[in-house]
Amino acid sequence: MLYDLLESVDAQTLDKSKFEVLLIDQSDDDKTKDLVKDCSWVNYIKLDSKGVSISRNKGIATAAGEILVFVDDDVLFGEKYLEEILSFFKTSELNPDMIGGKTLIDFIGKKPDWLSGRLLEVLAASDFGNEPKLYSEHPKHVPYTCNMAIKKSCAEKVDGFSELISKLDLKIAVNDDVIFANQVRQAGYNLVYNPNMLVYHRMPTTRLTYGYYKKKYFAHGRSDAYAYYLLGMYQFKDVPQKLFIHSKRLCEGFVLKFFKKDLTEKYYQRLRVHYNAGFLAALFIIIKKKGKLSI
Repeated sequence: MLYDLLESVDAQTLDKSKFEVLLIDQSDDDKTKDLVKDCSWVNYIKLDSKGVSISRNKGIATAAGEILVFVDDDVLFGEKYLEEILSFFKTSELNPDMIGGKTLIDFIGKKPDWLSGRLLEVLAASDFGNEPKLYSEHPKHVPYTCNMAIKKSCAEKVDGFSELISKLDLKIAVNDDVIFANQVRQAGYNLVYNPNMLVYHRMPTTRLTYGYYKKKYFAHGRSDAYAYYLLGMYQFKDVPQKLFIHSKRLCEGFVLKFFKKDLTEKYYQRLRVHYNAGFLAALFIIIKKKGKLSI
């Protein structure tokens, strides 16, 4: 899928003299390096360290431009994607400092019947309508790094991405972008949604199984517990209450999965069990560390 992304970049109508492409590789082999060897316009950087936040911070430190655009290796976008971003920064009356766009899911293969509605959110689907607007104050209503642009000065002001999630050695690290975007918002900058900044997030069949979703929901629950704690949404003294709430929700999901008739709702209740199990696991880590976590 990385090759398809590079083709999308190469097809941009924006002159290549006006942008640079940084590809940060943290893999254990040379497949990515071999793939881009003929792309003279790609600045290839190999990192031995692991963690998406570490690679993104390397990109921030290396980038020469005033606007940073983050995408994942499994997305596609139109030929005017970069032009749209630059134009929106210059002309929007919402005075954006960070922009997120509309992210639609492109299913590669057959989509399971149960996979719809709110279950798509865990795949980073993001659609807040067809009009530009400021993001709401909800901590998850932020641009995600599969489709994010930000002024470099703003990214530097908040010291880039927190590397804590990567250092916690989670099997599926998520929410580094949520923490980052909320730090940007807390610093007083404008987070703006631009529906014309459109990407397609490609999903192979390996990510469309219940087994994958179980792991993903557990990871999101665990990471949400860390993220909300780091963002000050609850304090160490609130952990006992959180233990009660998420234990209750885990039990609710276990029971309700037997009574829901709608297939998507039935699967959602099953996945609630794994999400809340992840949240509880993180709460016990916070207790073990005596609340000493910091961004």
